[in-house]
Amino acid sequence: MGLALQILLLENSEDRALTILQTLKKGGYRPNAVRVETAAQFNEALTRNPWDIVLANETITQLPLGTVLEQLKKLEKDTPCIVVSSGESESQAPWLMAAGAHDFIRITDLSRLCPAIARELKEVSVRKDREQAQATLLRQTHFDPLTNLPNRALFVDRLTLSLAHAARERKMLAVAFVDLDRFKTIIDTLGHAVGDEILRQVAHRLSACLPDDGTLARLGGDEFVALLPQIDRADKAVHLAHELLDALKASFHANGHELHITSSIGISLYPYDGEDADTLLKNADTALYRAKEQGRNNYQLYTPAMNARAFERLAMENSLRKALERHEFQLYYQPQIDTQTGDMVGVEALLRWQHPDLGVVYPAEFISLAEETGLIVPLGAWVLRTACLQNKKWQTAGLPPVTMAVNLSARQFQDRQLVDIIVGVLQETGLEPRWLELEITESTAMQNADYSNVVLRDLKQRGIQISLDDFGTGYSSLSYLKKFPIDTLKIDQSFIRDLSGNPNDAAIANAIIVLAHSLHLSVVAEGVETTAQSQFLEEHGCDRWQGYLYSHPLTARALETLWHQKLPKKTP
Repeated sequence: MGLALQILLLENSEDRALTILQTLKKGGYRPNAVRVETAAQFNEALTRNPWDIVLANETITQLPLGTVLEQLKKLEKDTPCIVVSSGESESQAPWLMAAGAHDFIRITDLSRLCPAIARELKEVSVRKDREQAQATLLRQTHFDPLTNLPNRALFVDRLTLSLAHAARERKMLAVAFVDLDRFKTIIDTLGHAVGDEILRQVAHRLSACLPDDGTLARLGGDEFVALLPQIDRADKAVHLAHELLDALKASFHANGHELHITSSIGISLYPYDGEDADTLLKNADTALYRAKEQGRNNYQLYTPAMNARAFERLAMENSLRKALERHEFQLYYQPQIDTQTGDMVGVEALLRWQHPDLGVVYPAEFISLAEETGLIVPLGAWVLRTACLQNKKWQTAGLPPVTMAVNLSARQFQDRQLVDIIVGVLQETGLEPRWLELEITESTAMQNADYSNVVLRDLKQRGIQISLDDFGTGYSSLSYLKKFPIDTLKIDQSFIRDLSGNPNDAAIANAIIVLAHSLHLSVVAEGVETTAQSQFLEEHGCDRWQGYLYSHPLTARALETLWHQKLPKKTP
C-alpha cells in the first residue's frame, strides 16, 4: 500500500506535478496532494489540513517562495519545505536554504526526492519526540501527577510574579494554606487508593472556588495552597476561606466508602504579613497550625503573635515525645452518678500531663498535637491499659464494680489494630469487657460510617460498652445512629450549662433523652454543676450524670477516699 503522505504541492505545471507524484509512488509512498498556484490558495490550504511536507517550485510568480517560507515559520508549523526546481541553475539554492528550505532538488534529478523526504520525515519525528519528552519533563517538574494541579515550584514562581505585580499596582494578595483534617486516618484505615481518589475530588472542589486569576497548588500529602492575587480588601481572602470550607461539606464517595472531610486554613496577606514568597508561605503555615489548635474545620488569619506560639508548639512537641517514657502522664477519674439512686455507677478516665516546667497540662492543649505526630497511638494504649488495670484493682479491693469510660481519639479509632489492642489489654488486666465503656465522638464515628459500624459491632460482640460522646455537636445523622451498635449517648455539656436559663438548651437536652430511650439507649449528661441542672435531668429521665456538682476529676487515691465516704455504713 505504501506510506500515506499529505503533500502541499506548490506547482503551476500539471505535467511537472504528475511527474513528482509518480516518482513518489515508485519510491513507496501513497501521496495525497493538493496543488496550489497562488498565495491565496496556499494560505487557505495551510488552515485546512495538517501537511507532512511542502514541495515548492521557486519560479511561481504569484507565489514567491520567500513568502511561503516566511509564512511557515510564522505559523510555527514543523512542516519541511523541499524546493523542486524547474530551472537548471542552482544559484538560488543557498539563499533559499538560508531562508528556511530544507533541500533543493532539480526536476531533472528526482531520484533524490524520496530519500530527502524520508530524511525530513524522520527528523520531524525526532523533533516531536524531543518536544514531547521536554513537555513531559516540564509537566513533571511543575505539576502534581495525582491532581494535575501546579506543584510547589510552579506555585512559588506564580506567587513571585504576582508579588512583583502587586507591588507595582499597590495591591494586596492572599496566600491560603489548606490542610485536610485527620486525613492520615483515612490512609491508615482504607489505604492509599481511597486516599488518592479523595485527594483528586478535593482538588476538583477547591479549584472551583478560585477566580480565573487565582492558583491552587498541591504541595504534597494532603496539603494545598491557594493564591488570590490582586485583592483590595482582606475580607475577600476571608470570603475565599469560607468557600473552601463549604466546598468540603458534602460527603465524599470513594471505592464504596462514604467519608466526611473537613479542612483547616491559614491565611497570610501581602504586604502586611510578608513581602516575599517564603515569608508569606511560612506565615500562612503558622496560621494553619493555629486553626488546627482552635479545633479544626476553621480558618485563621496570620498575626505576628503566632510565631511565638509556633515556637511554643515545637517545644511542646519535643517534650511530648519524651513524656511517655518519663512517666509524666497521669489519669484522673470523674464519677458518673445514677440519677435516681445517687450512687456512683461509673467513672470517666481523664488524661493529665504533669509537665516538669508547666505543671498540669490539660488534654485540650496537647491531644491535637499528639494526633498530628502519631503519638496518640502509644499514648492511647497507655491510657486504656492504666484505666483497665485501675478498675480491676478497685474490684479486687472489694469496691462496688463500676464502668470505666475511656475516650478514643479519631486516630486511635482508625487504627486497624484497635480491636486487638483492646482485647489484649482486657486479657492482660483481667477486667471483664462489660466493665469497659469506650467513648467516641459523633464526628469520629461519621468520618467513615461504614468502617465505624464494622469496628463497633466487633467490639460490641465482645461485650464492651460503646458510648457516643458530645452528642448533638457533630453530624447527628439519625440514619446512622440507629445502625451503630451503641449503648449510651452523652449529652454535650454545652447543652447542660444553661439548662435553666435557655429554653432551647432545655428542649435539646430533653429531645436527646427521649430519642435515646426510644432507641433503648441510656443517657449520660456531662458538665453538671448545679442542683437545678441535676433536678432537670432527674425529672426528664436522664440515666446518669457527671460534673463538678458531685466531684472534680480526682486521682485514683482521692477517688477511693471519696468513694468510701459515700458507701453505706455496714451495720455492726
